[in-house]
This record gives sequence, C-alpha cells and structure tokens, in this order.
Amino acid sequence: MYRLSQTLARERMLYASPMIAAPSVMLIDMPIRNRGVGLALGRYYAIILETDEERAELDRFLNEPRSAVVAPDLLDRRPSAMVSDNVLISRYEPPAEGWPWVLVCRWPEPYSRVAKDTSGCDMARGCYTMEAFEHAADVEEHSIAILEQLGMHGELSIRMLTPQSLSRSGTA
Repeated sequence: MYRLSQTLARERMLYASPMIAAPSVMLIDMPIRNRGVGLALGRYYAIILETDEERAELDRFLNEPRSAVVAPDLLDRRPSAMVSDNVLISRYEPPAEGWPWVLVCRWPEPYSRVAKDTSGCDMARGCYTMEAFEHAADVEEHSIAILEQLGMHGELSIRMLTPQSLSRSGTA
C-alpha cells in the first residue's frame, strides 16, 4: 500500500498564510523521477489551502493508504471560497532553509474569467496563480512586473499590508 505522505509527498512544507485574507500553501518537493515542466522551478507541486479544515482534509488524503500513487490534486479544481474585488498578491518567505520564496496572486472574477477563456492559462481553484523563486530579489522583480502590467490597464490603488500594519499595538 502507498501513502502519498511517504512517497510522492514525503518532502513537503507548509507556507502559513501571511494574513487573514490570503491562503496557506503546501509545497511538495517532488521526487526526482516526477519533476519537470509544469511544476514550480521544475520540482515543486503547490496546493492552495484556504482553511484549516482543508489542511486537515489534505493531511488525511496524503496519509490514506492506496494501491497506487496518485496526483496530490485533491483541491486543484475546487472553487475558491474566498471572494474579493481586488487583486491580492501574497509573498511567502521560505519557512526553512533550502525552500523557495513563493508568490501567490488571487485574481478577482474579471481577471479569472479572461484566464478561463485563454488557452494554456490555468488557475488553481479558478482564481490563483503561483510562482516560486530561489532568491528574494527575483520575487521583488516579479512583483514589480505584475504591478506594471496591471497599471497598463488603468490607475492602481495599492495598499501594502504587513503583519505590523494589520495589528496595531494596544488594540484588541
């Protein structure tokens, strides 16, 4: 019997949500024989987790005994439960040495609708794109490129959110 947690998904890392409105990301460092085109940096399989219940569901899925190895795609096509009128760009620092930086974009319906109609443009859960980077400078460069592209479609209203800006000292 196979358990994905002991085979395909043996090497995995949880990237905790950087703020309430952003998902967590489970990144699986795929075994060498399963790496290639279509994976972040050619090796990482990303799973978007919007709730603690989904994380528990994924853990059960990865630990379930099965007769053969299957793709860890339990949540890939599940529609997002998060709703927003704004583009949300979330940056995830490596939680441990040797893991990449991650950038997740959550696209509101007008953008995700265009992606659905564009051949070869797949969004996880119908609204997310994800990129992985080996260096912080590459994340920064990519973030700027996204903002520049969005700016070409009209005026942008940008708010930078950090854990410090979300919680003010002395408030409950």
